Amino acid sequence: MNNQEELKILIDRYHQGKCSPEELERLRVILLDPQQQALLDEVYELLSDDNSAEQLLRNRKKEIYEQLLRDPRMDLVAKSSKETKVFRMGRWSWWAAGVILFMISIPFLYRLVSSDQSQTPDSIVQDLDHSILPGENLAQIILDDGSIVDLGNIMGDTVINLDGFSILKTADGSISYQFDNSNLSANTLAHNTIVTPRGGQYKMTLPDGTQVWLNAQSSLRYPVIFDENIRYVELTGEAYFDVTTTKKGGKSVPFIVQTGNQRLEVLGTQFNVHGYNEDIKTTLVEGKVRLKTLDGDRSVILHPDQQAVLRQDFQGFRVSQVDPLHAAAWKNGNFSFQRASIREVMESIARWYDVEVAYNGSFNNHFFTGTISRYEQIDKLLGIIELTGNIQFKIEGRRVMVTD
Repeated sequence: MNNQEELKILIDRYHQGKCSPEELERLRVILLDPQQQALLDEVYELLSDDNSAEQLLRNRKKEIYEQLLRDPRMDLVAKSSKETKVFRMGRWSWWAAGVILFMISIPFLYRLVSSDQSQTPDSIVQDLDHSILPGENLAQIILDDGSIVDLGNIMGDTVINLDGFSILKTADGSISYQFDNSNLSANTLAHNTIVTPRGGQYKMTLPDGTQVWLNAQSSLRYPVIFDENIRYVELTGEAYFDVTTTKKGGKSVPFIVQTGNQRLEVLGTQFNVHGYNEDIKTTLVEGKVRLKTLDGDRSVILHPDQQAVLRQDFQGFRVSQVDPLHAAAWKNGNFSFQRASIREVMESIARWYDVEVAYNGSFNNHFFTGTISRYEQIDKLLGIIELTGNIQFKIEGRRVMVTD
């Protein structure tokens, strides 16, 4: 693999949130190395030959470079590095930041270019609270006895020893469980609950090996030791599940996710459940799941690339074909909307940036489609959305006013 191909792959993996710590460090080194000038130029030229787009990226290089270095995914690598690095804002580092912006913001780029604006509209920032920052890896675990483990205050590669089991916080910030086989019986009925605040998210591995990404303002209650005949968890908010297959007597042990009035049963699959509101959206990426209402009157089986919405008003499921990447984009570091209403858009932004939103207008005919980084500054993010339609924003402290 040549250097050009490597850089393109690294940028793409960064955009998808799939970079390993080593890959993030490699990307960081390239961005900061003035000797990589020619390589960065080659990759940039491959990404776009649009003169207007090129001018836009030049105008925002310094700002975007700083945004990239503020990304918690990069910050984690910096904190874990054994060497102290001096960062220099070189000309070609800004070129690299332009490449990153192009990869992250491409669905919105044509609107920005056509409007010939590279700065946030002055109308947005009236009294910007500069403590408004993108969310990060924040969560607490409420143990069965009511005590609380604050994961944000614990360094990576830390083992928390408890009665009969341990909670391991790995170097990448996620958590998993380890057990003392000699004392398993003491925890057969114990349940823990992981809770993320507004402005927080977290990845964890459940005791059975299932991986869960928990979005902001969400919680998941789960047993410390799963029953051998059924695996049962309770979700509020939003989470992405990658369920591991567990067998007993040659048969798969069901995995159940209870969300509001919905009961989801899987045997081994990947899916996203969005249950912030009364309507519950379940999007299937792989495998097959069965959805039921609690009273058992309504049920449906989902196949890959399908989404079911449980409408609480009439207790029924509405199934449609979708691109599952939109539903799962948040766990890869992006907002992604497919004909979403302004209220849906702002609900997602409010949870992630921990802000209040007020509306002045009906907004019945305003819909948005596109993808953008969740690590953008809030005023810049709102500026991008503002340029896509007849919506205006004003930030007053930690309050965002939306008007049409």
